[in-house]
Amino acid sequence: MEPSFRYFQAEGRDWARWLAEKRTKAVVFAGGTPIMDCLGNWPLSEVAPLVTDARRREKPVVFAGIGTECLQREKSRRIVGEELGTWVRQWTVRSPFDFERLATYGVPPERIQVAADMAWLLDPASPDWGRQRLTDWGIDPHRQLIGVNLLAEKHVVARAPGFFEKLAEFLDQAIENQNAFVVFLANEIREEATFDKAAAMRTLAAMKHRNQVFIAPNQYLAPQQMCSLIANCQATVSMRYHFCLFSALQGVPFLALKRSDKVADLCSDLEWPYGIGINGLTVAGLTELFEQMMANRTRMAGRLVECALKLHNRAYENIVALDELQEERPLARIA
Repeated sequence: MEPSFRYFQAEGRDWARWLAEKRTKAVVFAGGTPIMDCLGNWPLSEVAPLVTDARRREKPVVFAGIGTECLQREKSRRIVGEELGTWVRQWTVRSPFDFERLATYGVPPERIQVAADMAWLLDPASPDWGRQRLTDWGIDPHRQLIGVNLLAEKHVVARAPGFFEKLAEFLDQAIENQNAFVVFLANEIREEATFDKAAAMRTLAAMKHRNQVFIAPNQYLAPQQMCSLIANCQATVSMRYHFCLFSALQGVPFLALKRSDKVADLCSDLEWPYGIGINGLTVAGLTELFEQMMANRTRMAGRLVECALKLHNRAYENIVALDELQEERPLARIA
């Protein structure tokens, strides 16, 4: 599907957006976490104008398979309840927690349907591509590999002083105790200091066993390629929602670093006990939880496969949002 997409800038002058606005019959926000403000005004600063513009042109709007976060600002809650909630026809969301948040912000509950992230519709990937890529990088794919995916958002660093130094010590212990080799992988390949490569470099700088670590080239990988790499890992450690999801999809146990509501929601959806908050994080706590997970690895891998199938089936509920666009009825503002 993706090769057929055409892209435009959400703000500023862009002829592609002007053409899209002229030709489009509906607006769909598909996936992602468009309802949050932990990073500041974005993404609501882009989401709200797009919905407002669709409303001005009397075009229907739906949100399909989205995540939400607990909003920190009253202004953000007002935008969701008044500017989005009064016009958006239908929301399908990842989890019951997303439903509760939207309803609290003022979105009519009858317009919200709990589904699941659409990435659950991916098929698990064969490990073959990932095995060859690891070999090309000079890594023995049969080693005890731990895939690690981090990021260095400012609000995370502010909440958890010494976060990367603690992770470095934890990974050093995993190398010693599990005879592991650590592979840093990137879901986001921008070079800025808050993203994955910079977080990996910051962690590596604080580690002792740097000869047992590899930072993957900062190149874009399609979801199935990342899944194939993860399939060759014995376990993963991640702060990102979709990296954890890919691990679950592949039946690879993961230690979730709960930097956000969405990562915590994912653990709850999976009934996954191997997640830990970043506030008050300790090396001892990380190590104990990781070693428990590795001791139960085979059983927990099977549990992930079962849970992934349930969420795969639930993800089909996102069709409710698209079906809503087929309804031939007047667009009405909620009083």
